[in-house]
Amino acid sequence: MNQEELLARLNGIVWNDFECKKAQRSVPEDAYKTVASFANTAGGWLVFGVREGNGRLEVTGVEESDKVQNDFLAVLRGGQKINRVIRVT
Repeated sequence: MNQEELLARLNGIVWNDFECKKAQRSVPEDAYKTVASFANTAGGWLVFGVREGNGRLEVTGVEESDKVQNDFLAVLRGGQKINRVIRVT
């Protein structure tokens, strides 16, 4: 997904293959349920630093992006919550 596609999704409606999580300082627990859902279908995009409110998406940012990313990838690669390898880009 490039920047233009991301902006179009952020300004659009709910998608089956696109979900946003606030995740300002840590990975939300329900992010792994989203990954599992995507893994059982055709895949999808999980975007951190965006929250949903009143039917709209608002960019909030991620304050500790390296920590959030590393924590998320460690869990995905560690087999703690997902028992198969998930390709992450």
